[in-house]
Amino acid sequence: MITEHLIKTGLSIIFLALTPSDRWSAAKKLSTDSMIPSWFMWSVGIVLAVLAVTVIIVSCKQRSQKTRRAK
Repeated sequence: MITEHLIKTGLSIIFLALTPSDRWSAAKKLSTDSMIPSWFMWSVGIVLAVLAVTVIIVSCKQRSQKTRRAK
């Protein structure tokens, strides 16, 4: 939440600092082609998915151990 506010504030400061012609030239330079290779994006996605599944499994195991200890 704090980072979202900081990002919005930072972007608004950057946009206010640019003149309309600077904004237009920057928009022209944007392209749909990504600078990041697709294999890298896929590998990051797979790693994040594995980490998410691991966190879920570990938290479920910890809950079951806590319930066993409580009994």
